Amino acid sequence: MLLWGSVCVILITSIIIFCRQKDPPPINGVYKQPGKWYPLKYVAFLIILQLRRWQNSYGMKSAKKQAGYGVQSHASPAMMDIAQPLSSDAKAFDAVFFIAANKDGYYFAAGTERRHHGVINGLCYIAVPGKGLLCSSKLPDTVLFGAKDEEFGAEGLALKLERPMRKWKLTYKGKMWLQSDPSQVFDVNLEGDWSSDLPHFNYDTDMNPTTVARVIATETWTREYFKSLEKAHQTHFEQMGYLSATIEIDGENHIVKMPSFRDHSYGERRDWDLMHRYAFHMIFLEDGTKATVGVICQPCTCSRLEAGYVYTPEGALYPLEWCDFKLHENGENGRPPVDHSFSFKAGPTEYTVQVCVEYEATHYVGWKWEARMVERFVRYVVNGIPGRGVSEFHYHNKGGRPSSIAKNDPYWFRKLNFK
Repeated sequence: MLLWGSVCVILITSIIIFCRQKDPPPINGVYKQPGKWYPLKYVAFLIILQLRRWQNSYGMKSAKKQAGYGVQSHASPAMMDIAQPLSSDAKAFDAVFFIAANKDGYYFAAGTERRHHGVINGLCYIAVPGKGLLCSSKLPDTVLFGAKDEEFGAEGLALKLERPMRKWKLTYKGKMWLQSDPSQVFDVNLEGDWSSDLPHFNYDTDMNPTTVARVIATETWTREYFKSLEKAHQTHFEQMGYLSATIEIDGENHIVKMPSFRDHSYGERRDWDLMHRYAFHMIFLEDGTKATVGVICQPCTCSRLEAGYVYTPEGALYPLEWCDFKLHENGENGRPPVDHSFSFKAGPTEYTVQVCVEYEATHYVGWKWEARMVERFVRYVVNGIPGRGVSEFHYHNKGGRPSSIAKNDPYWFRKLNFK
């Protein structure tokens, strides 16, 4: 009897000590670390994910508000790929983005983010060997006007869907300036066909469940936190393919074919003020391997989300399991590293990535230019195999409109009640 009494006292004391134990503080006041309840929360969220996947499998996906964390936004991939109706929210959005690179040293990046009132955030970069990195005329500003309903383009840039999940037409016609010498301006006409027969990767349903559970279990769970998860959710999917393009620069033609990546994102609203940082690496290796590896810090939902996947040369698709790239150790001071390395695992293989930046440029996105994007066109070596691609680092821009950007059309400011 005395023995059992002692055991009870020790057990109760241990529970009290455990419950009073403080969780480790966030790194830099931003990046959460696993707390004392982490193992229990991890298991609980794995169960939640599995239940939502069952919901998705049995056809319960008509309620768009339930998309995410195992449930997709539309029943058909074709419906996911068309231009999405913008919500009534002032920060409603629908965005597509394309990148491409080949072993000869050509790079391409272009994107449009549809907003209300015929406004898009649009950009185009083209890198040509022997010439350098060309930037579309308004960069580093990305606000373009005159977009038509359900079209991804304005002011000479157009990204047009021809067959959902299969083919896009990409065009840019206008001035571009040389990043290394802005005084040099060129007339550029790009005509490109983007195509793919590969499956898309849907971040709502295709991420590794253990990766998602690990991320969510690290955060502090409150009613407000789960409301933030629902409110900030965006559908995002990606697809690898090929870009065949003719690039005319001051009458000089370049005909190129490049492995390529695209994404499509949409949701109730996109508020760039919520994002602290992210770093993405889009990789095309010479053996045919293609990969996306990213780490995201959006403090209201996840302070460290590891996301991505690998397409192998044999055609297999594996979601990312883990990545050791740490945002707080790579460019937290606002200057991304130009020569760095990291490792990640997807499927049965661990990959070691070496990154060396060839070109770098900055542009701004958002209502008040609250997102600063550093676009980097890079060489990769992954497990000894060379390749090229694009790496994008995002920083929250607290300073508002940079002095390098002229004030835009005041009509747009008035319509959005800019302050």
